[in-house]
Amino acid sequence: MIFKGVCTALVTPFTKNNKIDFDAFERLIKCQLDSNVDAILILGTTGESSTITHEERKEIIKLARNLIPINCKLIVGTGTNDTEKTIQLTNQAMLLGADGCLIVTPYYNKCTQKGLYKHFQEISKHTNIPYIVYNVPTRTGVNIEPKTMQKISALKNVEGLKEASLNIDHIVSMFATLNNFPIYCGNDNLSHIFYGFNASGIISVTSNAYPNEVKKSLENLQQSYSYFKKFYNFNNLMFCETNPIPIKYVLSKKNLIKNTLRQPLYELEKKHKKLIDIELNKLEII
Repeated sequence: MIFKGVCTALVTPFTKNNKIDFDAFERLIKCQLDSNVDAILILGTTGESSTITHEERKEIIKLARNLIPINCKLIVGTGTNDTEKTIQLTNQAMLLGADGCLIVTPYYNKCTQKGLYKHFQEISKHTNIPYIVYNVPTRTGVNIEPKTMQKISALKNVEGLKEASLNIDHIVSMFATLNNFPIYCGNDNLSHIFYGFNASGIISVTSNAYPNEVKKSLENLQQSYSYFKKFYNFNNLMFCETNPIPIKYVLSKKNLIKNTLRQPLYELEKKHKKLIDIELNKLEII
């Protein structure tokens, strides 16, 4: 597997004039490294990859590679709804030094299960870097069925599944079908359930702000349950609006980044800011 443990799905910080804030980006990575996370994912959903230009991608990957040592894996989000473009971005990530890629299921096109398999089959044929398949049906409108994922898992360089379905029956079926294949939790509020099934780790949004706590939650069952209770409300609030809107607000409150998003994403509503502020105060007390 590419990594075991905690991978932070890192935000992409922007300046107030909507440029990449490379100083803040470096600051975020150093905070993650100080907490000994096992991997860092850049240019994923949380990284607003869909509004990052081709040139910005190269600069972001190069900087991340220069900052992240070999004991922490660098994973780059390269999935699109175009098979050929996904292959190009995946090969680019490899050439720029990534340890692995995260490839989301094609969105908007809404291909069939056979189409999904053929998509990943083509990627495996034309790339030579290990990658994790990303299933997030609430965003893409496409769900990988367990039997389809079983076939995909046998392809070259497929070394994991980030499962972000909210359907518990589906999650259980994935674990039952994919014997000993690395499965990563893709929803922070379900991490305790994934822990119970001996998941290989978590690709986390919450660890942007609380990497130590997420890391500690994987130590044992008691720590996992303690984290689940303590962060239950916070983890749910991180999706009260579209990710990464809430987590960027939290990071701005911690003075790590500016609360800037690229359109069409827009700033968090005041009512949600109040709820998150209340929860942040509770977490500091607890």
